[in-house]
Amino acid sequence: MSPPPPLRPALRRLFVPVYVPWGMATLGAGVVLPVLPLYLEESGLGLGSVGTVLAASGIGSALGGVPASSVAERRGTDRLLALSLLLLAGTTAVLGFTTAVVALVAMRIGYGFAFAGVSQSRQLVVARGVEVGLRGRVNSFVGGMHRLTFVVGPVLGGAVYETWGADATFVLAGVLTASGLVALVLPGGRDEHEVAAPAERIRIGASLWRHRRALVVASLGPLLVSSARQGRHVVVPLIGDELELDAAAIGLLVAVGTAADFLLFPVAGWASDRFGRLASMIPAFSLMAAGLGLLAVADTVTQAVVAGVIMGLGNGLSAGSMLTLSTDLAPVDEPGPFIAGFHTLSGAGTFVGPLAVGWVAEVHGLGTAAMVLAVTLMAGVAWLTFVIGETARPGPGRLAPEA
Repeated sequence: MSPPPPLRPALRRLFVPVYVPWGMATLGAGVVLPVLPLYLEESGLGLGSVGTVLAASGIGSALGGVPASSVAERRGTDRLLALSLLLLAGTTAVLGFTTAVVALVAMRIGYGFAFAGVSQSRQLVVARGVEVGLRGRVNSFVGGMHRLTFVVGPVLGGAVYETWGADATFVLAGVLTASGLVALVLPGGRDEHEVAAPAERIRIGASLWRHRRALVVASLGPLLVSSARQGRHVVVPLIGDELELDAAAIGLLVAVGTAADFLLFPVAGWASDRFGRLASMIPAFSLMAAGLGLLAVADTVTQAVVAGVIMGLGNGLSAGSMLTLSTDLAPVDEPGPFIAGFHTLSGAGTFVGPLAVGWVAEVHGLGTAAMVLAVTLMAGVAWLTFVIGETARPGPGRLAPEA
């Protein structure tokens, strides 16, 4: 491969429209991350119900991709971002005011729906304005922003939860999320891509059908990876609780793994653009699987911390990988529907993982649940390697649409 183009001008151009709103949305998510499982368990819910509530955001995320694409085509990515951030903030802020499972599930579905809108709106900005040789690094910085906020957020969330309780923690997360709207009034924050005239708009359903085979093939491996990545967000706090850590200590446990994660995101982007997407994904997800395997047998806090660091290092090497993969595979003339379809299908993993943790842990224990996630992750690695293969090349996408 030839040397990749310079990164700094693209980062300056994308800082306000992409990194600011994404950073605030994920900071809000990071604040909630370690405390929501504890809040649910302390409210008297069993592990199966905890897993169901946590999985609901994944259901919303999977359902939200195609509607988000439609809003982006009709109203533009800025309108999609604004609506999504408002819904994201609202459904987060009110979490602490009920313990009814039906209400909690509904709010988390709305949250996932909104998160899909934030992700879709910013990914379209990248897909339309960033060349192939820069995508790995640009998306790794999106992942790096996510990781930075997941270092700060869990520590902040755990401390606020211990001091002021669940209500204050969730309201704080909502306010932080809503502050991402400031990007739309800052210079350079608006998307320069114009909304197409009605006659020129892409027909979402027809485009999805045209690319149906490519979408299924492209999404299955990422679905397995997503299941394990999301499942670890449930199993780590619950194992911390099993080891008799308090909320602040569990927040620190989550943050330690994320700090290790954060150190490697620039390496992920550089390796992806310089040597290919698999050069970052294979070692990344293999390390994560090893960390989950260690977590499965951890019976001390030290072992749990080491497992968290290993998972963090692996996840750091994968920064932006799924964003880059979907952008690489998307047809250049119809990126929005393909990216939406990809995240709808692969996003099923965001609720399969937490559900699997809850159900398996209920019957066989948290250690077995962690091991199931490790095996699932390695199956995803095999699919990415042997079925999808390398995608780091210019062109309309590696997988051809149906005839």
